[in-house]
Amino acid sequence: MPRYLGLDLHRRYIHGCEWVPEAQQERHFRFPNTSDGWSQFVATLDSNCWVAMEVTGNAFQVHDRLSPHAGKVLLANPVELKRLGSGRHTDRVDAARLAKMLALGTLPTVWVPPQEVRDVRILLRYRERLKATRARFLNQIRAALRRHGYDLPRRANPKLHLTAQQLQALPGAEMALILSACRQADALAEEITAIDGEIARRLQGVPEVRLLLTLTGLGPIAAAAVWAYIGDPRRFKNAKQVARYAGLDASVHQSGDTSYHGRISKNGNGLLRTYLVEAALTLARFDNGALGEFWRRKEQEIGRKRATVALARKMLIVAWKIMLTGQPYRAAKAKTTRNKCWQLKSMSRQETQWSKVAAQILAVDAAVHYQEGKRSELRTERTQVPA
Repeated sequence: MPRYLGLDLHRRYIHGCEWVPEAQQERHFRFPNTSDGWSQFVATLDSNCWVAMEVTGNAFQVHDRLSPHAGKVLLANPVELKRLGSGRHTDRVDAARLAKMLALGTLPTVWVPPQEVRDVRILLRYRERLKATRARFLNQIRAALRRHGYDLPRRANPKLHLTAQQLQALPGAEMALILSACRQADALAEEITAIDGEIARRLQGVPEVRLLLTLTGLGPIAAAAVWAYIGDPRRFKNAKQVARYAGLDASVHQSGDTSYHGRISKNGNGLLRTYLVEAALTLARFDNGALGEFWRRKEQEIGRKRATVALARKMLIVAWKIMLTGQPYRAAKAKTTRNKCWQLKSMSRQETQWSKVAAQILAVDAAVHYQEGKRSELRTERTQVPA
């Protein structure tokens, strides 16, 4: 009979529970979240062990470590577990619930992406954090200019509208703030370009990305997000599941004879949804195929904003079908597709600072080791000198 184990992951320790269905008993244990602690736990596993844990920051790495030693390692969806929980939230309750649901076969699991997909997801999330930080610095510049009567247009780059005369007319502290924010924004822009190059290099040998670039509105970064977050298209049974994964499904409230369908639920992947809405804005302007006609028809019926969200949902479904069937977008423009493929290739060849930084670190590390070696030799020589 399989052994059912539930693990509740924490920063300093792991709380586990083994559920024995025959005796209806729980056996709780705890071990430190260190390499030695995991080695001792792995030694207790065999092919009859089934392990379950919630998705956290390092859950995928734990999955890779335990998979060769256990029969099954499953990752649970924390959002679904919260809906199914009783309201209590303790280590013992969480670990026991995982083990019991694993034994009953009712555990809401998630797909474990391969390493190359995880790498692109990590870079995309980091890219968004860099963009948000750069936006904060640009907002600091706008606020400083607004305090002195310079009101810039919405979403305008303040560096392009700021003149030398305006800068010199500001007080010294405000001028120092603006110059500092400009330097930070420029540095972050370079880092975003470097991250774009890293993402593009990881997509060079991926045929699904080439197919996604045939879809109007999807650039290299947006295509990378769609490919990374959809992952294996066969894991979705229908288009409704794909839309629900991105939070582009309609919220529903039903009770008796009352049935209300409201705005999109936004319960899915927010980053994927953001890229799709941005791509929909571009597609609405330039596409002459079925998707463009769909947006123009919906714009007349429900307005521009709602039509854009509906188009984003439709684009996600079309992208899923492209990855599933291996067929390009029917209304693809050959010249635009070639330009996007060239852009992806150009981004991958961009010279970044990563190699220079790595070389500097290695040079410093080599110098430190050299100095330590010289000091060790000198100490050895001094100890060998006769009195």
